[in-house]
Amino acid sequence: MMFEAKKYILLFLLNFFIYSQQCPPADTVVVVSEQNDWTISSLNSWNHLEIMTWNIKNYPLNQNTLNDVQEVIYDLLPDVINFQELNSQDVHDALETILPAYEFILSDYDPYYGLDIAIKKDCINLLSYEKLFNENGYEFAWRYPLSANLVWFCGDEFLEFEMINVHFKCCDNGFDRRLASSEILSDYINFQTQNNKNIIVAGDYNDSLDDLENNNSLLPLINNENIEFVDFQIAEGSTFNWSYPSYPSHIDHILVNELLMNNTISLETNTLRIDDFTGYSYYQNNISDHRPVYLKISITSPEIPQGLVINEIMNNPTLENEALGEWFELTNIGSQPIDIFGLKIIDNDFDFHNISEHVIINPNEYIVLGSSSSTEQNGNIDIDYQYENFNLSNLWDEIIILHSTNIVLDEVIYSSQSFPSIEGKSMMLINPNLDNSLSTNWIESSQEIGNGDFGTPGSSNNDCQANGDLNQDYITNILDVVLLVGYILGNNIFTILQECNADINQDNTINVVDIVLVVAYILN
Repeated sequence: MMFEAKKYILLFLLNFFIYSQQCPPADTVVVVSEQNDWTISSLNSWNHLEIMTWNIKNYPLNQNTLNDVQEVIYDLLPDVINFQELNSQDVHDALETILPAYEFILSDYDPYYGLDIAIKKDCINLLSYEKLFNENGYEFAWRYPLSANLVWFCGDEFLEFEMINVHFKCCDNGFDRRLASSEILSDYINFQTQNNKNIIVAGDYNDSLDDLENNNSLLPLINNENIEFVDFQIAEGSTFNWSYPSYPSHIDHILVNELLMNNTISLETNTLRIDDFTGYSYYQNNISDHRPVYLKISITSPEIPQGLVINEIMNNPTLENEALGEWFELTNIGSQPIDIFGLKIIDNDFDFHNISEHVIINPNEYIVLGSSSSTEQNGNIDIDYQYENFNLSNLWDEIIILHSTNIVLDEVIYSSQSFPSIEGKSMMLINPNLDNSLSTNWIESSQEIGNGDFGTPGSSNNDCQANGDLNQDYITNILDVVLLVGYILGNNIFTILQECNADINQDNTINVVDIVLVVAYILN
């Protein structure tokens, strides 16, 4: 819990940092290779995210391998590289030394045949990393998948995603273990997708995608509707582009989840035939027996919803279990429907929640988000979405609604000293078009819910009765007439609610006609 909270604080800072950058960044790391034996076409495009996976064959093969790999990488310059088969911590350190443009993440287990993720420092930020599936070492051949939470950025474009590096079991009893690994990984991707995480999994899967169903260990991943192997066309195509040429097969793959597919404009995948530049024999003997596979992603400029408003807050219900009766209301004052799926609810401390269901708010509609959807527990309130890990203080707190890009869509920072925070009564915005950061635009609800509390969950906050009760003493009498005359003469200042109650004929004008109607009401 604490880690996640710190992560969102970091994302706030990161969001500021990203949006203050130019593209390409001014502080780009200058790369210089020790040798220049080949001219390999660069992958680098500042407006795209480039992911590469490379089984580097028990690296290093000999004394030439270090400089050869440095030249290949500095010619290509992908944003993220997933290495398999780094055979020691010393090798990891050596690679990190000769590639200062990259930050390296090594898995924290026996590094023989180890996994490593290299990220380009000037366009990728590392949030966290960990090894996955600690209880499933056998299935993954003790090469535990390495996961890194990353943010790619360039100018005002950025994408937060989880990068997973894998190396499935080969040979012998490998089929059953690869099948089990596929099932475990498939379940994990489903869970992360439900939690609104963009996922990319790259590595040596040690199996082809196009095997028959009864002999396809990757089938749990292939059949998962949340997953797409972006290199499927390579597996089904010519052997010319297969990743493992010495025993012609295509076994190095990159998959993405459906959520990431929806956040991108286009995906381009190919195999990098480095051996065309170095010569086949030299490549096999000095560099690797696998060709790299890469994915280039064009990021969708996010469409930021307009018109989402925090409209009513019940932070202090009278229920015995108060926390279960907390709720707040959102409305849409925009012109287009808003889907709240993927939005985040946070405060300025450690409360946070990712909205994991599709709930649509049409223009001028209201939805209620609460801590409990059980009407027996929450005071008979109809909740449209139940959140977790988020609480509303009776004294002071914040409700912040974040877009998946960490842009603030709306926020209210309330305090019992200035906002109408009263036990058993919701605080509600007088009008959803008003500035909800100002306490003067909020009032306490006077409408009974039916459970002993007051509020208008799921409906308009309009307490206006147009009944002339200007001093709000629940009686319309001569005192209200005096206030109305004073307002028309310019001697009195009304609140928005008083103006509404004073406009008896509801013609949007307060004048002598309204005085006559109030007097007639009193006389009758």
